Amino acid sequence: MQEERQIEENPEELMRLYKETGSQELRNRIVMHYSYIAKSVAIEMNNMFHKYATIEEMVNQGVIALIDSVDRFDPDHGVKFSTYAFTKVKGAIIDYVRKQDWLPRRVRHNAIRVNNAYNDLPMKLGRNPTRSEMAKQLDMSEQEFDQCIYEMSGESIFSYEALLADGPQNQNMLWPMEGEIVNPEGCVDAKELREQLGMAIDSLNEQERHVLSLYYYENLTMKEIGGVLGVSEQRIGQINRKLIQKLRDKLEQYMKG
Repeated sequence: MQEERQIEENPEELMRLYKETGSQELRNRIVMHYSYIAKSVAIEMNNMFHKYATIEEMVNQGVIALIDSVDRFDPDHGVKFSTYAFTKVKGAIIDYVRKQDWLPRRVRHNAIRVNNAYNDLPMKLGRNPTRSEMAKQLDMSEQEFDQCIYEMSGESIFSYEALLADGPQNQNMLWPMEGEIVNPEGCVDAKELREQLGMAIDSLNEQERHVLSLYYYENLTMKEIGGVLGVSEQRIGQINRKLIQKLRDKLEQYMKG
């Protein structure tokens, strides 16, 4: 009885026994002991991510990450499990939030209006509309319409131009030049580009994806990201340069066919 009580109070011993026996009961006890990690990380990240996930959702993701961490943890590596688990839980929550809907409600609303105009104008005109006709239908200036399409492409969230080019010339891929006829299929390039960008992001390693999410999606500074991930600001800068080069290479390869 005394021995069981000592084991109960010693998470390191629980971990050792779990690795020896694979007992699910022991694993559950370990997860319960360290569940505070999932809760504390979720609370810490709520200020940044409350628009995209509830605390409960983040805690759930954290607990799932804890279970996986217990299974993957190697006590012989000399790292405390709590340190290892904090990193994994943070990473799991960041990944979860990144997969949620990043487009603001205003952009989604404008996307519906644009799609409705796509459907209405060809019936009125007997042909596909020009950009100026689309802007007029939506009661926007042409500049506002361009910005709307730009935001719908997702590029205001993650700037493709910043990765591949120095100027705005690539925005022309999103919509025909003035005077040209608008064809809904003409925006396929933008859709394909987003798909390729998503595939390129998925090819990044875990740490690179975390930096990308926090820097480009959440607009945290590199110093703040370093605090979240537990590394120096200089290291975040190195990771950022490396991930941008990776994405640039992937997208340039796609553009060249």
